[in-house]
Amino acid sequence: MASQKLSALTAVTSTADESLVYVANTTDSGSSFAGRKITKANLFSGYATESYVTSAIANVVDGAPAALDTLNELAAALNDDASIASSLTALINANETHVDNMATLTGVAKDAVNLGTFSGSTIADSQTLKAALQALETAVEAAGSAATLTAVSNDVTDLRTLSGTADEAEDLGTFSGATIADSSTIKAALQALETAVEAAGVVDAGDNVNRLVGSTTADSVPSGYYFLVADSTSGAIKAIDKSFMEID
Repeated sequence: MASQKLSALTAVTSTADESLVYVANTTDSGSSFAGRKITKANLFSGYATESYVTSAIANVVDGAPAALDTLNELAAALNDDASIASSLTALINANETHVDNMATLTGVAKDAVNLGTFSGSTIADSQTLKAALQALETAVEAAGSAATLTAVSNDVTDLRTLSGTADEAEDLGTFSGATIADSSTIKAALQALETAVEAAGVVDAGDNVNRLVGSTTADSVPSGYYFLVADSTSGAIKAIDKSFMEID
């Protein structure tokens, strides 16, 4: 704001005394003075008055809360970060990555407003996550009451007891013999037994009567035949001539 020399001010004579300011004017470096009268408006033209400054400050604050109506408070709110724009941009980019990851996790496209389509009929297409969960909850509760679920649980317990295994066991445990390996599943145990039974059912040396298959088909008496008998001492099967069976 430029200042004015008093000599440049225009003297007035027609203004009321209470509106005038009397000043001394010199043109010879203070050797002589001449009185002049100027208006206060002229004297203070271009200078900010108290009311003007108060109004300007009020406009800057513009109703801001007391905790944020000074520059220092604003700086503190921004964590005194001179690079707040860069810091906020970095945080936004990081959060954008989190949003992308969440979208991938849900299986829907980014910015999608529903879950899209489903192949079944339980969850309707274009549902929100809550609506989908509600549909599943309703379906599950309709499929079985608490009493039904308890009955199923009891049946599972009975099956476990029948199997002879402990709760949450994943195999049949140990066996005293050699046919079924320890820690076998039910299927593996049945397979081992099947293999052993089929192997035992093959007639090999003919030394055990339990392996013989009798014939019930009628036939004529052959001219020469033998009887099979079991040795009472060794249990071995032996063939004897029919003459040993004839009665004198």
